[in-house]
Amino acid sequence: MVSKLDFFIIDDSDVNNYYTEDLLDEFEFTNSVSTFLRAQEGLTELMRRVDENDNIPNVILLDIRMPEMDGFEFIEELEYRLEERTIDTKIFILTSSKHRRDVEAFDKQSIACEFLNKPLNKAELLTVLGKHFS
Repeated sequence: MVSKLDFFIIDDSDVNNYYTEDLLDEFEFTNSVSTFLRAQEGLTELMRRVDENDNIPNVILLDIRMPEMDGFEFIEELEYRLEERTIDTKIFILTSSKHRRDVEAFDKQSIACEFLNKPLNKAELLTVLGKHFS
Protein backbone atom coordinates (compact mmCIF):
# COMPACT_ATOMS: atom_id res chain seq x y z
CA MET A 1 0.00 0.00 0.00
CA VAL A 2 1.15 3.54 -0.71
CA SER A 3 2.48 5.24 2.42
CA LYS A 4 -0.30 7.83 2.88
CA LEU A 5 -3.54 8.54 1.02
CA ASP A 6 -5.74 11.63 0.93
CA PHE A 7 -9.48 11.05 0.59
CA PHE A 8 -12.55 13.03 -0.47
CA ILE A 9 -15.94 11.70 0.61
CA ILE A 10 -18.78 13.19 -1.42
CA ASP A 11 -22.14 12.02 -0.09
CA ASP A 12 -25.29 13.92 0.87
CA SER A 13 -25.74 11.82 4.03
CA ASP A 14 -24.10 13.03 7.24
CA VAL A 15 -24.49 9.53 8.67
CA ASN A 16 -22.70 7.87 5.74
CA ASN A 17 -19.97 10.51 5.82
CA TYR A 18 -19.41 10.01 9.54
CA TYR A 19 -19.30 6.22 9.17
CA THR A 20 -16.94 6.34 6.17
CA GLU A 21 -14.63 8.90 7.77
CA ASP A 22 -14.50 6.82 10.95
CA LEU A 23 -13.66 3.73 8.88
CA LEU A 24 -10.87 5.55 7.01
CA ASP A 25 -9.43 6.85 10.28
CA GLU A 26 -8.81 3.23 11.30
CA PHE A 27 -6.33 2.78 8.44
CA GLU A 28 -2.70 3.68 9.13
CA PHE A 29 -2.29 4.82 5.52
CA THR A 30 -5.00 7.53 5.76
CA ASN A 31 -3.37 10.95 5.64
CA SER A 32 -6.44 13.20 5.38
CA VAL A 33 -10.19 13.00 4.83
CA SER A 34 -12.32 15.85 3.47
CA THR A 35 -16.09 15.43 3.38
CA PHE A 36 -18.66 17.22 1.23
CA LEU A 37 -22.45 17.04 1.42
CA ARG A 38 -22.88 18.44 -2.09
CA ALA A 39 -21.16 17.21 -5.23
CA GLN A 40 -20.71 20.78 -6.48
CA GLU A 41 -18.77 21.70 -3.31
CA GLY A 42 -16.49 18.69 -3.75
CA LEU A 43 -15.97 19.49 -7.42
CA THR A 44 -15.14 23.13 -6.69
CA GLU A 45 -12.58 22.15 -4.06
CA LEU A 46 -11.10 19.45 -6.26
CA MET A 47 -10.66 21.84 -9.19
CA ARG A 48 -9.12 24.46 -6.89
CA ARG A 49 -6.57 21.89 -5.77
CA VAL A 50 -5.93 20.74 -9.34
CA ASP A 51 -5.45 24.32 -10.54
CA GLU A 52 -3.09 25.08 -7.65
CA ASN A 53 -1.48 21.61 -7.66
CA ASP A 54 -2.24 21.50 -3.94
CA ASN A 55 -2.94 18.22 -2.12
CA ILE A 56 -5.03 16.58 -4.83
CA PRO A 57 -6.85 13.61 -3.25
CA ASN A 58 -5.73 10.11 -4.12
CA VAL A 59 -9.25 8.74 -3.67
CA ILE A 60 -12.75 10.13 -4.10
CA LEU A 61 -15.58 8.10 -2.59
CA LEU A 62 -18.54 9.41 -4.59
CA ASP A 63 -22.21 8.73 -3.90
CA ILE A 64 -24.35 8.22 -7.00
CA ARG A 65 -27.68 9.50 -5.73
CA MET A 66 -27.48 13.12 -4.55
CA PRO A 67 -29.73 16.13 -5.10
CA GLU A 68 -28.71 18.97 -7.42
CA MET A 69 -25.74 17.09 -8.96
CA ASP A 70 -25.49 13.29 -8.81
CA GLY A 71 -22.29 11.27 -8.98
CA PHE A 72 -22.39 10.73 -12.72
CA GLU A 73 -23.03 14.43 -13.33
CA PHE A 74 -20.01 15.12 -11.10
CA ILE A 75 -17.87 12.84 -13.28
CA GLU A 76 -19.18 14.42 -16.48
CA GLU A 77 -18.44 17.93 -15.18
CA LEU A 78 -15.02 16.85 -13.93
CA GLU A 79 -14.12 15.46 -17.35
CA TYR A 80 -15.24 18.72 -18.94
CA ARG A 81 -13.29 20.92 -16.51
CA LEU A 82 -10.11 18.88 -16.74
CA GLU A 83 -10.09 19.35 -20.52
CA GLU A 84 -6.78 17.76 -21.63
CA ARG A 85 -5.36 17.48 -18.10
CA THR A 86 -5.31 14.23 -16.19
CA ILE A 87 -5.20 13.50 -12.47
CA ASP A 88 -4.10 10.36 -10.66
CA THR A 89 -7.16 10.39 -8.41
CA LYS A 90 -9.11 7.14 -8.21
CA ILE A 91 -12.88 7.57 -8.03
CA PHE A 92 -14.93 4.87 -6.36
CA ILE A 93 -18.69 5.06 -6.88
CA LEU A 94 -20.79 4.45 -3.76
CA THR A 95 -24.32 3.09 -3.98
CA SER A 96 -26.86 1.49 -1.71
CA SER A 97 -28.17 -0.62 -4.59
CA LYS A 98 -26.64 -1.60 -7.92
CA HIS A 99 -29.57 -0.68 -10.12
CA ARG A 100 -29.18 -1.75 -13.76
CA ARG A 101 -29.35 1.89 -14.90
CA ASP A 102 -26.48 2.82 -12.55
CA VAL A 103 -24.34 -0.10 -13.72
CA GLU A 104 -24.91 0.92 -17.35
CA ALA A 105 -23.98 4.55 -16.57
CA PHE A 106 -20.85 3.33 -14.74
CA ASP A 107 -19.85 1.23 -17.75
CA LYS A 108 -20.17 4.25 -20.09
CA GLN A 109 -17.82 6.55 -18.15
CA SER A 110 -14.05 6.22 -17.98
CA ILE A 111 -12.95 8.03 -14.82
CA ALA A 112 -14.43 5.98 -11.97
CA CYS A 113 -12.72 2.66 -11.44
CA GLU A 114 -14.84 0.78 -8.88
CA PHE A 115 -18.45 0.36 -7.80
CA LEU A 116 -18.82 -0.14 -4.01
CA ASN A 117 -21.92 -0.88 -1.94
CA LYS A 118 -22.82 1.24 1.08
CA PRO A 119 -22.27 0.95 3.89
CA LEU A 120 -18.64 0.28 3.11
CA ASN A 121 -17.15 -2.96 4.34
CA LYS A 122 -13.66 -2.58 5.83
CA ALA A 123 -12.25 -5.75 4.24
CA GLU A 124 -13.70 -4.92 0.80
CA LEU A 125 -12.38 -1.36 0.95
CA LEU A 126 -8.92 -2.58 1.94
CA THR A 127 -8.96 -5.04 -0.96
CA VAL A 128 -10.00 -2.39 -3.49
CA LEU A 129 -7.48 0.16 -2.20
CA GLY A 130 -4.74 -2.50 -2.27
CA LYS A 131 -5.64 -3.31 -5.86
CA HIS A 132 -5.18 0.32 -6.94
CA PHE A 133 -2.40 1.49 -4.60
CA SER A 134 0.05 -1.37 -4.16
